[in-house]
Amino acid sequence: WLSTVLAPKIRVNTVSPGGIERGQPQSFLESYYKKTPLKRMCRSEEVADAILFLLSEQSAYITGHNLMVDGGWTVW
Repeated sequence: WLSTVLAPKIRVNTVSPGGIERGQPQSFLESYYKKTPLKRMCRSEEVADAILFLLSEQSAYITGHNLMVDGGWTVW
């Protein structure tokens, strides 16, 4: 709704990260890897890169989007 009301001056997008690896127990990591198509957890920099993309002119024609940065977790 916001993306339609605020356009064209303001673009509205979100980023939904998956799990971020931060020293979780190995048993948890192994279970998570099995459930994620890319077989790993996200790094903080990857979420930051997605945000930088949405802030850049490279995404000038994107609005109303939720960018999933989850290694494919949500395809299941």
